[in-house]
Amino acid sequence: MTTIRALIVDDDPEIIRTAGDILESLGHQYVSATHQDGARKLLSVGRYDYIILDLEIPVREGRLYRIQNGKNLLEEIRRHPNTKDTPVIVMTGHGDDSPDLAVSVLTNGAVHYVKKTRMAEDLDPAIRHALNRNGQARKGTSPEPALTPFKSERRTLAIHADHITICGVEVWRDCAQPDLRKALILLNKKNKDGFARIRGAKLDEELGRDASNSIARRIKDFRDAATEALKGSGLNCGSEDIVASGRGGYHFTEWTDVRVEGAEGEASADAASSKGPLNDRQKWVLEQVASGTKISQKDVIARFREEVNPSTVKRDLKALRDRKIIESDPDGYFARLGGKADAVRHAPARPK
Repeated sequence: MTTIRALIVDDDPEIIRTAGDILESLGHQYVSATHQDGARKLLSVGRYDYIILDLEIPVREGRLYRIQNGKNLLEEIRRHPNTKDTPVIVMTGHGDDSPDLAVSVLTNGAVHYVKKTRMAEDLDPAIRHALNRNGQARKGTSPEPALTPFKSERRTLAIHADHITICGVEVWRDCAQPDLRKALILLNKKNKDGFARIRGAKLDEELGRDASNSIARRIKDFRDAATEALKGSGLNCGSEDIVASGRGGYHFTEWTDVRVEGAEGEASADAASSKGPLNDRQKWVLEQVASGTKISQKDVIARFREEVNPSTVKRDLKALRDRKIIESDPDGYFARLGGKADAVRHAPARPK
């Protein structure tokens, strides 16, 4: 018997955690997305017995929050042949100040409307009603999705203050064990060959651990949790597809793009971009400038908007200017290469 699986779409990690606790108490599994684009990706690779949808979500991380974005996603779910019969429970904090909203979403295909202020009381019965309506509570089964290999393309891993996501899916949350987060930040260091490789003993030393409480156990737990969470989102992730070991120690794999959020991440990114080898974004900028293409900061942000946030791009460009590799003309275009550019003029550009 396959466990019932759900998709939660909400931009608030605390709401996801609370709703997730309720789902787990029912014996259900779930994956989550924090924006419209992340939900679309999860819907394209997995099948779900029901969906819990917050209306006021951004299209992508860091973008404008709109109720209409959630409504648009609800309409997409209802139109798509794979999800047209999937029950959708709309959960929002706007139930009191917009009485017409409930009527609107129920008319457009939602089976229930739950106010976040009453989530603890109303979500369980809403889920049971949705599953009974769809015939799933009695069957207790859901179609098995075809899994996509994790290594089929580059994947973004985001290290937040209290949780970790991959492709927008939360794969780890353990506020009581910050050493796992610290270990991953250490592994995010770069050298000329790519990601750093650090042996377990060295990580233990950096983290103040000993052999009786090695970080290796936490890394194994993280691998297992990520494999299970990504399976629920339709990705076949092996135990060493994200963090591999051997040949010099633990290291991130080449198809993993790591982003550290928060002040610690900003500081580490600034340090990394101000010295050492250029990253792929900086190499791409130099290729464009060397070929005579007129590009501005806005163009670079647009080029990499699917991979990193604008602040990361701005740090990359500032580092190139600080190192006197590029400079801006009065119109804001990066018009020429500086004296240090010859060493990297022919650096390979990132594939388009």
